[in-house]
Amino acid sequence: MTRAPIEYLISDIAAIERVLAEHPWLDSLLSPDEAARADRFRRPSDRAAFRGAHLIFRLMAARRLGVDLEEAGELELTRRCRTCGGPHGKPTVPGAELSLSRSNGAVAIASAPGTSPIGVDIEQVPPDVFSGFDDYVLGPTETLTEGGDSVRQRVDLWVCKEAAVKTTGHGLSVPPSDIEIMNLPSGIGPHGQWTATIAAPGNSELDALNISRLTCPRPYVAALCSADRLPVEAVGLQEILAGR
Repeated sequence: MTRAPIEYLISDIAAIERVLAEHPWLDSLLSPDEAARADRFRRPSDRAAFRGAHLIFRLMAARRLGVDLEEAGELELTRRCRTCGGPHGKPTVPGAELSLSRSNGAVAIASAPGTSPIGVDIEQVPPDVFSGFDDYVLGPTETLTEGGDSVRQRVDLWVCKEAAVKTTGHGLSVPPSDIEIMNLPSGIGPHGQWTATIAAPGNSELDALNISRLTCPRPYVAALCSADRLPVEAVGLQEILAGR
């Protein structure tokens, strides 16, 4: 029996804006709150990134639930922080598991069956990391491969850990250095393969989660985390819209 896959989409904002220009009806799918939050960004590029990410999030939720794409704006999207109970944190839609991440000009959105928590993270690799990064992020036994791109290696570890704490909703209330990435290969590996696991002895929810590093254009790195080793499949914008 084939298990329902985890689907993910990675796109640059420019591609999403082109799709919005071709399908203006999409812009009406944002809730009043989402539209207001987008308008609070000062830079046009940040507004476009927020709107684009949340529109695709809604389309992927509708696709997962079998809802007509034009009704994606009616889906109930809520955020609740597991630490303080505030209206922020992991976005949820009843009946589906989804995760969203933005980094400068790129977004990553993933969806899974409602019984399979997931987290996705994408980050642009910077010229350098902040002072104290290793103390904050690296676990006691984690080391970098000599001769490689040390900044990219560090950000690679970061996205894996960020995806993990998004899966459980902990966010950075769990210090990244309390989490270690086990068996992380130097290359991305075959598409959709679970290539690493989380070791977090002090947290049973995080311990033994699975990591799949996602192929994405440079200068970005991305990772997907899940408790279940479901098949992982990439989808494109046009493929999603074809279901309209």
